[in-house]
Amino acid sequence: MVSNQSAADNDENGPARSSVVSVVNADQQAPETGQPMRTPGQKEAAGSGTSSRRAKGVAKQFLRGYLVVLLVPALFIAFTVGAPGHFLAAANLRSMLTTNSPLLILAVGMTVVLACGEFDLSFYGVIGMSAGIVAGVPQLSLWGALAVSLGAAVLAGLVNSFFVVVLNVSAFIATLGMGVLTLGIALGVTHSETLPNPFGGITSVFAGTFLGISYSFYIALAAVALLWGFLEHTVAGRNLYFTGANRKAAAYAGVNVNKVRVGALVVSAITGWIAGLFILAESGAVVAGYGSGYLLTDFAAVFLGYAAIRPGKYNALGTLVGVAVLAVGTTGLEVMAAPLWITDVFTGAILFVGVAAANILGRAGSFRELRSAVR
Repeated sequence: MVSNQSAADNDENGPARSSVVSVVNADQQAPETGQPMRTPGQKEAAGSGTSSRRAKGVAKQFLRGYLVVLLVPALFIAFTVGAPGHFLAAANLRSMLTTNSPLLILAVGMTVVLACGEFDLSFYGVIGMSAGIVAGVPQLSLWGALAVSLGAAVLAGLVNSFFVVVLNVSAFIATLGMGVLTLGIALGVTHSETLPNPFGGITSVFAGTFLGISYSFYIALAAVALLWGFLEHTVAGRNLYFTGANRKAAAYAGVNVNKVRVGALVVSAITGWIAGLFILAESGAVVAGYGSGYLLTDFAAVFLGYAAIRPGKYNALGTLVGVAVLAVGTTGLEVMAAPLWITDVFTGAILFVGVAAANILGRAGSFRELRSAVR
């Protein structure tokens, strides 16, 4: 009886209760969207969560783009503490900018090559060959020596292009062979000896100073600015990136990808020529193999730049940052009288650490994800 009475009461009151619930639910609906209205506390929590996610996203993007950049002031502080009164000396800073001018101009050319998806190992031989022709062929005048050496560098770039673009030979193999070939030419014209710079005009143009810094640095800095404008603000620069990202798609879109690749390899050869003249002017002599010392540092600078400013893209400002990291690091080690082999260890280590950390921190949205990535 009791259960039947309760069931009856429920049946009688059911419609009324449903009506009350419907009214309450209707009152809690947003007037236009039909979504449940949030209380002030819920709105505040939702807004706080959105702000937190936005802040994390901004921090993640900052770390991805500027972690490598932060290495520059960090190294400055470290070497200032480690070598007080020496590292920050004006003469040392001027020397650092001047001696790294060849690396900066080489990195400009390598950025162009890597951005279009190619590879160039021949620049180290082009450096010695260019300077060797200038100093090792006494029959030539200054302008004749510059013209012949530039022509030889451009020819090296075109031969690279023929093997890589036309014959479809691996760029690694083709340019490595060209590097050995041009090094052999350098040894031939210099007779495997150290030759003095015969032209004072080259010294005046490249080794003259402004504010105590050689003109070669300003020339290399201007090349970075030109590269930035080319890559970021021209159709040809976008085509270069497009070719590097997807050569087949770029060709279907109407980009002359072979022309882009040839141009990139020739630009790399020309920057090798300029670097050879920089070194000849600064050192006052030519040694056929002095371009070999830039093989690792050139790639290290550009790969560091790949993780800076615009991570995941070879870019001019990133390359400048990569050169700055290596310049500050190697100069600081020299000031602290570190053994020479430490410089190579530093160059390789900073490349691994900088790129890996930028990628890990860029992906990690929280400390838990960061710990998982490290493990």
